[in-house]
Amino acid sequence: MKQLDMEFTSENGKEKHLRMNYASQNLDETTVKTAMQAIAELKMFEVDFANPYAHPVGANYTERTVTPIFKAEKPAKTDA
Repeated sequence: MKQLDMEFTSENGKEKHLRMNYASQNLDETTVKTAMQAIAELKMFEVDFANPYAHPVGANYTERTVTPIFKAEKPAKTDA
């Protein structure tokens, strides 16, 4: 599964990411830019009196690959 990773700069100049696991997998640049600008303008999150999502910077899809090394069996439950 791909994750949509939207990068913003806060009003304090800090880098901030907003990641979505269940976003559409075929969004175009215009759609994502428009959505990110709407998020910035809403100012719905405020941290230390500053909007963390003030300025859209970029977006990408990220895929994560998990390679198992080992997995221990869970201990059996005992009725105590």
